[in-house]
Formats: sequence, structure tokens, C-alpha cells
Amino acid sequence: MDDDALTYEPVGVTRARARDGDTWRRAGVDERYRVMVARHRVARRAREEDRAALAEDVVTWRLHRAAGVRIEADGPAVEGAHVVSLLGAGPLVLRGPCRVLWADHEGFGYGSLRGHPVAGEESFRVTRDDTGDVWLEVEAYSRPAIALTRVAGPLVPVAQRLYVANLARAARLLHARRARAGAADGGSATMTG
Repeated sequence: MDDDALTYEPVGVTRARARDGDTWRRAGVDERYRVMVARHRVARRAREEDRAALAEDVVTWRLHRAAGVRIEADGPAVEGAHVVSLLGAGPLVLRGPCRVLWADHEGFGYGSLRGHPVAGEESFRVTRDDTGDVWLEVEAYSRPAIALTRVAGPLVPVAQRLYVANLARAARLLHARRARAGAADGGSATMTG
């Protein structure tokens, strides 16, 4: 089996921002996959520069590392790049090899490769709404790919949501640090939320 072959179909659905179950199903994501859409506010009334800085944290893996996820990557998230997320410690480490499918000014999406505990796709975006609030948005569709995740069954979506909540906490901390540094340098600080 090719180590660069994605382990699921359809590929690329996260790029289109599928917001509801019907949209995902119309895109070809069948009932074997669990769909997750999570949105966490990172900052209130922030500037576009704050959103862009957090998006840079996402594509450079700084956000994942700040959340305590070990990342093996040769560079930022660009189309075609390979990355391995390592969750756990010692002999209890889950390796999650992926290939980046797309990347843009808001974030990126990647798909699972052989050896990942789930088969599917996930995207990470940082957006800013009309009020200036900055959001971390994570969308995914996945199904168990190894015995451990099959046995864990209903705990897998809970773990995924906790993982995303941890990323959101890390995003708030990164934003708050930048805001404090900006205030110390005489810049204007933004409120975190």
C-alpha cells in the first residue's frame, strides 16, 4: 500500500465549508463517517491582524504545539505537506499521519494516511465575523480505522471535541500573549473571550 494514499473517500469536502449534515451527505460523505463541526470564539472585537496572526499560528503548527500536541512536520501546512500528530506519552502514543490537502489565508485541511487511528479529513480555520469576533472553526468527518478506535466507539467523538476545545484554549492564550506584548509596546490590546 502506498504510504501517501489517503485512507478515505470522498476527499476534499472540508474545503467547501459544509455546515450541516445534509450538505456533508450531498458531498458524498456517507453514514459510516461521523461529522463534527465545532466553533469556538477566541477573541472579541479583535482586529483583522489578530485573526491573521492566529491563522498563521494554525498553518505553522504553533497552535497545535501550544495545545501540547507533538508535531512532526518539515514546514508549514501547504498543499501536499506531510505531518504526523503525536498524542499521548511514552509507549501510549497515537500517531496520526496526514497529508495537507489545501491551505489558504484562514487555515488548512488535511486527510488521514495509513496508520492514522481514524480515516477521514479535518480542517482548521480562523475567521472573523462582522462584529470583529475571531473564531477557531474545526470541521471533520471520520470513521474508526484501527482496532483501538473501533473499540472506543462513542468515546472517539468525545475525545475529538475535547481535543478541539484544547486547541481553542491554546488559541486564546496565544492571542492574549500577543495582546499583552502589543500593549507593552504601546500598541492597542484587544479583548479576549
